Amino acid sequence: MAKKILSVIVIVWLCLGSIPYAWAGAPEISGEAAVLIDAGTGQVLYGKDEHKRMYPASTTKTLTALVALEHAKLTDLVTIGPNALQAGGTSIGLTEGEKIPLKDLLYALMLNSANDAGVAIAEHISGSVEKFAALSNQEAKKIGAKDTHFTNPHGMPDKNHYSTAYDLALIARQAMQNQEFRRIVSTVHYQVSRADPNAQKYLFNHNKLLWSKIYGYQGTTGVKTGYTVEAGQCVIASAQRDGRELIAVVLHSDGSNIWSDATKLLDYGFTNFHSRQVVKGGQVMANIPVKYGKSPNVDLVASRDFYYTFPLEGADDLQISVQPQKEVKAPVTRGQVLGSILLSQNGKQVGKVDLVARGNVAKDWIAYLTPSFWVVLPLLFLFWLRHRIRIYRLRQKRLARQRRYYGAYEE
Repeated sequence: MAKKILSVIVIVWLCLGSIPYAWAGAPEISGEAAVLIDAGTGQVLYGKDEHKRMYPASTTKTLTALVALEHAKLTDLVTIGPNALQAGGTSIGLTEGEKIPLKDLLYALMLNSANDAGVAIAEHISGSVEKFAALSNQEAKKIGAKDTHFTNPHGMPDKNHYSTAYDLALIARQAMQNQEFRRIVSTVHYQVSRADPNAQKYLFNHNKLLWSKIYGYQGTTGVKTGYTVEAGQCVIASAQRDGRELIAVVLHSDGSNIWSDATKLLDYGFTNFHSRQVVKGGQVMANIPVKYGKSPNVDLVASRDFYYTFPLEGADDLQISVQPQKEVKAPVTRGQVLGSILLSQNGKQVGKVDLVARGNVAKDWIAYLTPSFWVVLPLLFLFWLRHRIRIYRLRQKRLARQRRYYGAYEE
């Protein structure tokens, strides 16, 4: 009997173990900090100390590559300076005076995590590592990464070089909108052009989620790994399934846990959430009167699509409040913002979409001037009357003087 009970327990345990981890709830992550966001909506689906400032290691290079792509051309020929040789850490053995296309340096940066390539890129774009760091910090703030401050382009430890899991997810989300960046970080093998036949030419992506039989993850699209003793194992991982893309960030994990952490997060997001379009761009949402317009009204449409990610279990509702202006004066131009659509859930605003004019409405000058005419007309009459009275009085004074003059002469 005891054996049967034990067998049943074992079978139940095995069955439960075969259920996808995400079904059991939020995953247990080994990393010190982590976050999972929906790349389409930007929503946070999971967080663990996601706003804690930490060493980002080579995940820094995600922002370095994005800044490079936005401020230089892939065809730029970069001359390697002496500072690149002193970068330390992982490198591809660049030599002083060597000339390499920026495109090749970006592949070396993101696949082989070459620190010397990072310094070369920074100096090519800004003239120095310090100026490039300042530029990177400006770009990070524009993206919304408020808890990020970089002092170098590669992520070597520095007490003033930090970021958060959430900020890195925002940076990755922005970077993945650049098609060249997507192409680079999803590449497994690449060969660079180098004059020295003995120099390293073959690059291999460190992101095992892309290619490993053990740690590989279906649908992986990027992004970047990182490691230093201070930062531990770090990763920004992105994957696509069924038209959705998720971005997971794990900081300060250890060993192979970095891959299982990323896999758990991605599985959790794909299994437990779905995205739904709640506002369609171009859809007429309101109609408001146009004062003094050749058309009495103008349609207001949503300026863009809005998607929201909902949990599979739980409420699938969102409160939508259409708030157009009550009236607008002509002229109206197509695309002019004339209100907003506010989206909230449980009393908290989760999104906003502009309401814009569907078309142009020209000013009707007759309608515009008619009210003014009836206001101005009495004023004009009063001015005219005042003028006539003034002339009459002047004439009377002149006649009085004439009478006095001729009366004195007759005496």
